[in-house]
Formats: sequence, structure tokens, C-alpha cells
Amino acid sequence: MDADLRADGLGSSRAILVVEGPDDKRIFARHVLDPAQIVPAGGRKLLLSAHEKATKQQRAKIIFVTDCDYEVRRGLLHGSPDLVITTLTDMESDLISLGLIEPLVLELVPKALESQAACRSISTNVLGKAKEISLPLGRLRMAAQPLGVPLNLDDVKISRYWDSRTDSMDFAKLVDAMHSKVSDVISFNDWRTLVAESPDDMGMCHGKDLLRSVAHVLRSDYRVPDMTSDLLARMMRAHLSREYLGKWEVIRRIRAWQQASQRYILLT
Repeated sequence: MDADLRADGLGSSRAILVVEGPDDKRIFARHVLDPAQIVPAGGRKLLLSAHEKATKQQRAKIIFVTDCDYEVRRGLLHGSPDLVITTLTDMESDLISLGLIEPLVLELVPKALESQAACRSISTNVLGKAKEISLPLGRLRMAAQPLGVPLNLDDVKISRYWDSRTDSMDFAKLVDAMHSKVSDVISFNDWRTLVAESPDDMGMCHGKDLLRSVAHVLRSDYRVPDMTSDLLARMMRAHLSREYLGKWEVIRRIRAWQQASQRYILLT
């Protein structure tokens, strides 16, 4: 109802973009005609519920953007012209895939200033290690999802499982440790089997895990002090220029919807 009323109040040429939460609004806020056109739903479930209940008339002036969050892989979520789903697991992983780690490295690592090649090399190294850290966490996230039990992976100490000599995570140790979180609903052996059956491609990486892992690598390998995933997320949003936006599939789909509906959200 809020989105519907806002759309009517802003005029017949304007549309409303519904996102999951405030951080998602911050991603789009500098790239829309008016930040009032962005409505945080208060979570993914509320967003999907609102989309399902929207009438045909409402869908002509409201577009929804949500995280994939492994549901597409499970066959439980399908997009539509007015329901745009991130290409990768979530907004952050989509933005990282656009190359936004490189300008962050340039800001944070003095050696990256030596040359473009140096910056790219460091960026590749940082992101490569971050993916190796994040992939096991993503597999755990997907395995635990149908169990309905939060793993609270933000509390996992990366240094406890990351071997800097081999640049690899002790996946077996991590899986075994996380069973304590789900032991009430699944046996130890069944948990191991469930995790082993989860996909092991880099597309499983969750954006929040990636940012936390990037922060870890920057602190440990490049002596960047006081680096956090929240700070990286803010920096990444700040560096999201028109050039990067043009490469983002989410933006392409929003523009296609705008063209079809003749209602507009994005700056030209």
C-alpha cells in the first residue's frame, strides 16, 4: 500500500522500486530520480509476499528487486519482468562481480598505487583468497537453509579455519564444528552428507561472507588496519559509478521494465 500510494503521489511517469532493506536502498539511492521512489520492504519474505499479493495495476508501477539467496538453485524462486533477482547470491556478490574490489584496493593498499598492473594483481589475489574462504561458508549456508536453523556464520573466526600456507579452508573441521548449531534437527552423518551434496562452484559465495573475507585478507596480508566488512560495503556503494551500473544485469532488467511500463526510476 505504501508503494502504491507513493507511485500515485509521484505522478504517472514515476515508478516505485521495492528492495529488501535499507542497505539495498543505499545501493540505488544515488542512481534514481528520487530516493522516495525506493521502498525497503523490511526483509525478503515481506518483499516476496508483497509481490505475490500485488494486483496487475500495481505491478504496472511497482518493481521488486530481491536476492537470489540459493532459492533459484533450489528451484523455489523464479523471476518475472516485475520481480528482478540478483544474478549471484545477493546484492553484494553481484557488486563484487562488477569489479568493485579494484577501486577499494587502490584506496587501501599503498603498493596498489605503483601501477595499474600492481593494483590488478593485488585485487586478484585478495578476491581469490576471499572466494576460497567464502565458498565453504556458502555451502554451509545452503545446506542449513531448509533446516530453518541460523548458523550465525558472522561469528565464525576465519583465522581458526584458514591455512595461510596453503591458502585453503579446513572445510571438514568447519563442517564438523557447525553441526553443533543444527544437532537438534539433523544427525552428524546426515549433516556431513547434506553439506557434501551442496554445489562447490564459486557462485555459491555469499556477498556478506566475501566482504568479511576481503576485510580479513586486507588486514592479515596487507596490514590494512581496522578494516571491516561494513566499511567495505559502504566504500563499494560509494564507488558504484555509472560505468559499473552499466555492467549490472539487475539494472538492465530494471531498464527493460521501465521501457515496457513507461514509468521511470533510474537516472538516464
